[in-house]
Amino acid sequence: MSLEKRLFDTIRPFGPYLIKSTISDEIHKILLDTAYKIRKNKKLKKNNDYRKRLAGNLSEEYSYANALSENQFNIVKEELTWLASVFTKQSKIVTGKKLEREPKDIIMLEPLWVNFMKQGEWNPAHAHTGEISCVMYLKVPKEIENENLKSQTSSQSNTPSAGKIEWLYGETITYDNTGFIATPKEKDIYFFPARLKHMVYPFKSKTERISLSVNFADKITTLNNLQRNGEN
Repeated sequence: MSLEKRLFDTIRPFGPYLIKSTISDEIHKILLDTAYKIRKNKKLKKNNDYRKRLAGNLSEEYSYANALSENQFNIVKEELTWLASVFTKQSKIVTGKKLEREPKDIIMLEPLWVNFMKQGEWNPAHAHTGEISCVMYLKVPKEIENENLKSQTSSQSNTPSAGKIEWLYGETITYDNTGFIATPKEKDIYFFPARLKHMVYPFKSKTERISLSVNFADKITTLNNLQRNGEN
């Protein structure tokens, strides 16, 4: 057998993709301040309780309905639809499919919702509606990171996962990877296909982590589906 040097190509023909980025200081402040406002306002706290619409086993999950000013909403929408368009523009590179969309072709589905995750709470494996989803992190205490590094339960595990998010796809076979675990950092944002299952692991630290999610529809796909249905 010849041991001459040769070229190798890595081929990725299967599976979805994610992109990771960061949100601006501006929308981080808008969304975090508004999350606290919802929690403190008795009327908003009651009317915006979103737990029955979500899979999370959390004591506090709220929608942003009627909580953002028109200007604040437009600032958030502009940035998030732009980031969602960046996600679509990776499709040709990663999958070979041309699914690029401009921000004007992406609909941010209302409402946005915020998760106040506390000690012992969790989010079971679930998927979202729409075509694209995102999750962003408004507050991630150091205690959770330290729990994975130092606690007796997590630090000795081969999968330290306290407070982490995992996306799941496919069946386990040799030479594969069916899960991707991420360690949240403040202002991080992840975009992924809305139907991709994901889950959030609980943590033991007496602290609170704040995350926010929203889904997006593809305007072009929606119009094409309406036209096809109209022809039937």
